[in-house]
Amino acid sequence: MRKLVVSYARNVIRSMAGSVWFEPMLATLYPTPMCNLRCDYCHDFGAHRNAEFRGQELSFDKMARVIDMLAADCHVLYFTGGEPTLREDLVDLARRARKAGIRYLAMNTNALLLRDRADLLSELDNVVISLDSLEVGRRDSALAGRPKEIAKLLDGVRWAAAEQKARGFTLTVTAVVSPGMVADARKVRDFCFEIGAQFSAQHLNVERLPSPELHRDPEFRGFIHELIADKRAGRDVSGSELYLGGVCDLSPYRCTPTAAPHVDWMGRLAYPCRERPDHIWVDMLRAGSYRAALAEAARLHGPPPGDCHRCGARCYLEISLLVRHPGALARETIGYVARQVSRRGMRVLYP
Repeated sequence: MRKLVVSYARNVIRSMAGSVWFEPMLATLYPTPMCNLRCDYCHDFGAHRNAEFRGQELSFDKMARVIDMLAADCHVLYFTGGEPTLREDLVDLARRARKAGIRYLAMNTNALLLRDRADLLSELDNVVISLDSLEVGRRDSALAGRPKEIAKLLDGVRWAAAEQKARGFTLTVTAVVSPGMVADARKVRDFCFEIGAQFSAQHLNVERLPSPELHRDPEFRGFIHELIADKRAGRDVSGSELYLGGVCDLSPYRCTPTAAPHVDWMGRLAYPCRERPDHIWVDMLRAGSYRAALAEAARLHGPPPGDCHRCGARCYLEISLLVRHPGALARETIGYVARQVSRRGMRVLYP
């Protein structure tokens, strides 16, 4: 907690000074590229690409070293993929992260294997389950004709919601909102409120950019305004008002990409960020530390841009907005803590 607060304060000062360099606040790690779904909108991973990635992920010892490097500079870590639960040693990596100094550990999952990996839940502060529609589970061509798998996914969400208090984590259900599917996202939101889960809306990206078709849809804009109203009414909606407003309006912002480093399954740091088409990869294990990898990346690529606002990905957009608007973070934190303590009396850190 202290490291996050100190990093945030330093980032606010650097922002005010016009710097393009920021302390890492939230590190994202891809333990595996393997996946057991094929979501139509995901072009980076998917079951159809598993053969391409097989054998690439790092061994436990090497991935543990990467985690140690990230923990030396950042106390918040987010596992994503691919599907993280496909990595058999993930619980050991989670425990290594705790031992290395990670204070807040989150994981994104599709929940198909979550009950089989229940030991993970006690190691996590936040479990993020992707669920785009109650009718089809996900926009997934492999699941569309498999109702038993869809039922298993929904059962996993309900089960995880019931496990929150006993295991000490927060469940966030996130829906990727696609054109023509706003009504589905509304149903997912209502489902979340019913089972006691936090709801998060993510807008569809096309080639790493916000979908123009989605943002021309007045129903989408109306839904985002509904979420802001829900949040103000005390309902558990993930995301700051600044972020939700930014998603709705696509307002220009100045990104702080080094505040949210992304590291892949081979231990490579994406620089200046994962979303830019001109990004490069730097091997952290060869560099020896996160900061050494960052310095090497800067030598090869140059400094990060000071005025980028192209992608709207939450990991970049929200942190950037909160660094630029510290008063908003104070309001969000107070509201978040109040909601979580009143609901579950649980440990909290990152809204």
